[in-house]
Amino acid sequence: MQDRHGPAPKAFFERLQLRDATSHTLTDSERHELAAALSHLTPLQRRVLTKHLRSISFVEGMPNNALTYPEETDRSEKRFHITIRAGVLNETVSELITRKERSCADAAGSSLELSINAGPMDALVYVLLHEATHIVDSSLGFTAEAGARYEPARPFTEGIWEDRLHAVAAYRSDILETTCWRERGKTVPMDKTPSVYAALSQTPFASLYGSNNWHDDIAELVAWYTLTQVLHQPYRIELRDQGKRVYSYEPMNSPLVRSRFVSLQQFFAD
Repeated sequence: MQDRHGPAPKAFFERLQLRDATSHTLTDSERHELAAALSHLTPLQRRVLTKHLRSISFVEGMPNNALTYPEETDRSEKRFHITIRAGVLNETVSELITRKERSCADAAGSSLELSINAGPMDALVYVLLHEATHIVDSSLGFTAEAGARYEPARPFTEGIWEDRLHAVAAYRSDILETTCWRERGKTVPMDKTPSVYAALSQTPFASLYGSNNWHDDIAELVAWYTLTQVLHQPYRIELRDQGKRVYSYEPMNSPLVRSRFVSLQQFFAD
């Protein structure tokens, strides 16, 4: 799959209307980083991407971390592009996720500091695990029946999602409904983040981002399962006040999250 690296397709720049963004050409060391990250994909991801991945590209000036999107083609077989922010190549998982989570909190006037301890692995590993799951999901129909995007598939969504954007009532809360990745979400004051993560801990979602919709739910669950259970990396959300830890949560140790591990075994079957 490494040989599918190349410039980002013209359709990518047109889709996001990025006038100042440019394709990034990998250095030799970055090519090794890409190869290493691809080696950590699950067996099912490797099989599906071998068949359905059209290209992997990196872009300077991209606002989000990555985007997976279908190739515009008349062919009946689905093909996908993955385009990744070039800066990901210079980050660890801990650095990327800490920056991402902090973007949803307003630290002004607060003594609290949010950080995510997710280990020293290259952030590219996490990004590819997440994006590859989107391709698997779209190709095989884990969250929605193939060809019917809004009709939930079973068993992954059963008892957890009412539809693509709404969890069942038991796992819904006002504070989670207003986090920044929601359609009408916004940043919350840093002093309220303990309540945000406390609400998350009462759900079966691996992350705040995964609680937004069923597509990111499975992508986050597979990524964090692989990182923590297969690659033995940590995943701990921490809040500190003047250096003293005042809150800590490890989503992959939650009984609600762990109860879903059985639904992921197809990803790891040889």
